[in-house]
Amino acid sequence: MARKHFTRFDAISSAIPAGKAFQAVIAVKRRGVDENARVHKVANGHHYDLASEADAVAEAALTKVIEVRDDGELIWEPNAV
Repeated sequence: MARKHFTRFDAISSAIPAGKAFQAVIAVKRRGVDENARVHKVANGHHYDLASEADAVAEAALTKVIEVRDDGELIWEPNAV
């Protein structure tokens, strides 16, 4: 799991269960507001056998996020997706 701070949001990379496998995700939450985090699936929703594999993919994806829009959408480096 990795964390990254943006102008108005904090982001965390992680792995979540998906049936008998795991998915790589990035969760973003607006700072100072009591609302649920928004979860973005990465790696085209690919499933991984191990949580550690999905987590590594999510961490790598988070390094390519340059900002979070006001609506919670991720802004990626050019040519990152």
